[in-house]
Amino acid sequence: MPNEIELIKQKLDIVDFIRSYVSLQPAGKNFKALCPFHQEKTPSFIVSPDRQLWHCFGACNAGGDLIKFLMLYENLEFPEALQVLAERAGIELRRISPQQQREFGILYDINAKAKEFFVGELQKNNVALDYLKNRGLRPETIKEFELGFAPAAGPGSGEMLTLHLFNLGYAIDDVVRAGLALKNAKGFYRDRFENRIIFPIFNTMGKVIAFTGRVMPELEKRQPDIAKYLNSPETLIFNKSKILYSFHKAKSEIAKTKSVFLVEGQMDALMVWQAGVRQAVAVSGSALSNHHLQSLRRLADIVYLSFDKDEAGLKALERAIETLGSFDFHVKAVDLGDSKDPAEAVQRDAGFLTKAMAEAKPALGFLFYSYLKPDVPLDLPTQKRSIRRLLGIIKRFKSPIEKQNWVRNLARHAGVSEDALIEEMNMLKIREAPQLESFTAETINNKKERLERIAEQLIMISLHREEFWPALKAQLSYLPPSFRELVENPTEKIPDYLKLQASYEVSNKDDEILKKEFEELLIHLKIESLRRKREELRKDIQLIQARGDETALEEALQTFHTVTTEIHQLSKRGA
Repeated sequence: MPNEIELIKQKLDIVDFIRSYVSLQPAGKNFKALCPFHQEKTPSFIVSPDRQLWHCFGACNAGGDLIKFLMLYENLEFPEALQVLAERAGIELRRISPQQQREFGILYDINAKAKEFFVGELQKNNVALDYLKNRGLRPETIKEFELGFAPAAGPGSGEMLTLHLFNLGYAIDDVVRAGLALKNAKGFYRDRFENRIIFPIFNTMGKVIAFTGRVMPELEKRQPDIAKYLNSPETLIFNKSKILYSFHKAKSEIAKTKSVFLVEGQMDALMVWQAGVRQAVAVSGSALSNHHLQSLRRLADIVYLSFDKDEAGLKALERAIETLGSFDFHVKAVDLGDSKDPAEAVQRDAGFLTKAMAEAKPALGFLFYSYLKPDVPLDLPTQKRSIRRLLGIIKRFKSPIEKQNWVRNLARHAGVSEDALIEEMNMLKIREAPQLESFTAETINNKKERLERIAEQLIMISLHREEFWPALKAQLSYLPPSFRELVENPTEKIPDYLKLQASYEVSNKDDEILKKEFEELLIHLKIESLRRKREELRKDIQLIQARGDETALEEALQTFHTVTTEIHQLSKRGA
């Protein structure tokens, strides 16, 4: 009888599934497309309906079935991807239900219930509703993005959400794991979010995975040092470097217009969306990352940015152009007039932003006029510095066409020949611009901490080949603490989702290959564990040096040397 994975593959055709993400063209009995996991001009991404597999024969060399495709495209872990596909196929995952697999399902459930709680609390709080109204948000926008309110701390209220979730049957440890409760110095549990407007953060599939809380103004006045914005900590289902606020709402419009408007915060994103610009996204408590840009690059060619016209604003714009240009985006600058941010601009005039975007100019052009003002004569040293600064930005662009276009424009603007500019640009030595990541299978493995992923792989191989268990148990001290109990009691402790993943990833591999992989993984397990120990020793040594304990310092340095030598020896074996 086929297991759940095989049933999903039988129910979902890989061509139809991948076609919902990328444009496929017939290629004989197969289909081809531009690879969505790296930038290319000639299609090298092939989908085989006969084999129900896909593979990129270009730079990234990624490949797999529809589960692997979804994991890569949507930045999902295996259980998450499997759950999404099971729902689409109409199959119940008996071995990976929320009750059985606590790693992911419980966190989704808790966040969903917390969102409902916050939404209900907002409707009871006229002060919070008035604040949002005064900021310009309409009731339909508040409802669309499911904004909420965390009650103020006080007698019986500082743990309202925690008690609510506890009364629903959730374990306090899971509420803490979800990032919604904290244990204070006295050992009592308190809500993480108190007296704050709550902005739920959704993943690309539209599930709540985290929250941002904006402190209420009256508390901000009483406690000037309090954090204005508070974010959920990273969890198994929330990685802030991979999530863009409102992307789940904006992605269809981004794909339709081939453009995205990057803004700085949730309120900007909401106000811009409310004004009819539906391709706006914001980062959630982190800097813009390669993962953010990779997700956007699959859908958009143009990035719109607003900026301040002071020196700091121009420097920020310059950095943004460098980064986005290296990802082959065409960057346009939106002039907000005398408004300080997009939210203020659309609050003053709802139609302002649509017009400003239509009139947006290429962002690098603003820097031309900033560094080489046509009405201000420059001496030769100043002109050279300014031109080199601009050429340094142009040199980092990924597209040769874009580079040539901007060199031509700069030649006209600066009154210098293109040949001279090209020669000058070739002489510049600059740091390498960040490159697009190739999302191979290895990238998925790196989504967790490397040591945890190695431990997981060893367990999966041992589930398939039971004779490996003794060798794995012999290395118990090198395993992360959370995995030691699994290895000591595999029958009782290993979650069903990991058993299912083992059958998916390991069962089709040759025994000799598995044996070799297992032996190599054991070496890397030791290396990674020792590297963690070395890093802890490094920190200890700094503290010992600070207090001047020569005896302890000598012992710590000797241990550090021993660990470093062992890492070196193991690395040679694993090379």
